[in-house]
Amino acid sequence: MELNKLPIFAALGQPTRWRTFELLLGKGEHGMLQGEIAKSLNVDKNLMSTHLKVLREAGLVASEKNGREVTYRVTPAVARETAATLLKAIDKS
Repeated sequence: MELNKLPIFAALGQPTRWRTFELLLGKGEHGMLQGEIAKSLNVDKNLMSTHLKVLREAGLVASEKNGREVTYRVTPAVARETAATLLKAIDKS
């Protein structure tokens, strides 16, 4: 899979989005509700919605709506490819 890496690294370059990504990585396939993420990171729900949108548009997370609740999970294939890209860059240096 060839990724457009610029949006991914731009999304992860913002501290709250990086912390969100790390938090969701730890939750695996279970993911977390948007409100739980906001509470865990002490971020306003509306602002968290914006951050999650950026992560989703970059392909780093996927969302699943169930009624009024939205669960977010890391997209494993994109996370692996992003990690592989970083490792290749490190190996070249």
